[in-house]
Parts: sequence; C-alpha cells; structure tokens
Amino acid sequence: MSNEELVQLYQEGNKSALDKLVENNKKIVYKLANKFYVEGTNSIDIADLQQEGFIGLMTAAKKYKFNIEKPCKFSTYAVYWIYQKMNRYIHQKSTNEEVSIYTPQNDGNTELMDCIKDENNLYENVEDKIYNVQLREELENAMMENNTLTEMEVLKLRYGWDNNKCATLSETGEIFNVSYGNVRNTENRALRKLRNSTWGRKKAQEYYKGTFYNSRYSITDKIKAMDFESKYLRHDFLADGRAVTSG
Repeated sequence: MSNEELVQLYQEGNKSALDKLVENNKKIVYKLANKFYVEGTNSIDIADLQQEGFIGLMTAAKKYKFNIEKPCKFSTYAVYWIYQKMNRYIHQKSTNEEVSIYTPQNDGNTELMDCIKDENNLYENVEDKIYNVQLREELENAMMENNTLTEMEVLKLRYGWDNNKCATLSETGEIFNVSYGNVRNTENRALRKLRNSTWGRKKAQEYYKGTFYNSRYSITDKIKAMDFESKYLRHDFLADGRAVTSG
C-alpha cells in the first residue's frame, strides 16, 4: 500500500494506517536526524531529535491534501514537516543555551540607563524588524501562489531561511533524494516563476523606481537586471524577521 493510500485511510479515521505510515517512512526521519546531529552541538539529544521528526511526519499525515491539482508525493511533503520540526527544536535549544550562558545575573542594583542604552538605535531596529517581517510574509505568500511545495522548500534550504545556513546543491539533493542537477533546475524554475509573478514585477518596479526613464527599458529588462536573489531571498530574513549581517 502506498504512502498516499495510507494517508487517506488515516484521514478517514483508520488509526492503524498511521502506524504503518510511520514504519514506512522512519528511515527519512533517521536520515535527517543524523544529518542535524552531526552538524549540531553535543547538547542535542538524538532521541529527542528523532521524536521531533516523527511528530513532523504525523503532522504531514494530518495536513496532506488530495484535493489540489498535481499534489506532490507524500514523502516529499513529509520531508518539509520533519525538517521544520527538527530545525525548530535545534533553534530552541541553542536559544536557551545562549540565554543561560550570556544573560547576566540581576543583583537588584541594575541602573535604568543600562537597560535603555541608545534609544534611537532601538527604534531603528524595531522598524527594520517590522519591515523584514512584512517583506518575508509577502515573499512567502508569493511562493505559495506561484511555486510548488518542493520549489518553496528548495529555495528556503538554498537561501538559509530557517537556520541561517545556506544548503549546498548536494545537501539539498540529499534531503529530497535527487541529484544536485535536479536541485539546480528546480531552483532556477522557482526563481523564474517568482521574478515573473505579479509580486516580482511589483518589486522590480519599486527597486528601479526613478532609474529607468527611457521607455526602451521594459519591466522584463528590469527583472533581468535585478539581483533578485540577494535582495529578497538570502538568509538576511529569518523566520522571526530578524535582520542578519552576512559574513
């Protein structure tokens, strides 16, 4: 019985189908957990990481939709949720460690000025953060409207959206079990769709506003000239909208 058939049975109320689905796809969970564990820190427990992966797998089983045109394979869809759950777990662990290591102990005598240094800079950072969050939401909506799920996830992996680390073609290929050439083609196709989408054309016009006065420069020329990837897709915009200085 295929993954898709098992998912359909599970969504119809057959709980045992979920057990079979988990059994069929546990190698994906283990493979991704091992990859994260090697690249992670010693504080990450691989058993907890695997558990997060199985939660992601079950989430995928609940959310997988059959009533859309050309749905992707369940295994491809599941990779997205497994990856998201594991990545979130690692991010939370690392954040907690940073707080415990770097947060100074408050002895009750902290001066107020120590807490509100450089107020102007604080407001600027808040404004930047709001802009980044809005821009990311726009781009995510544009992806959902114009790209397939696989194309979305390839772009997010390649441009480090979720963990501030840009995956190579080979690393992305390992996750989706395809060749790096296939990943490159998927990435190029996804970018082409975004550039030529309503959102992409609007951004090109905004980016070049006041630059192309000569009528011989069309919107297509602007799109081709625009460094779309570095301006909107790099990991300068994380999941929480924080700006990151690229090294």
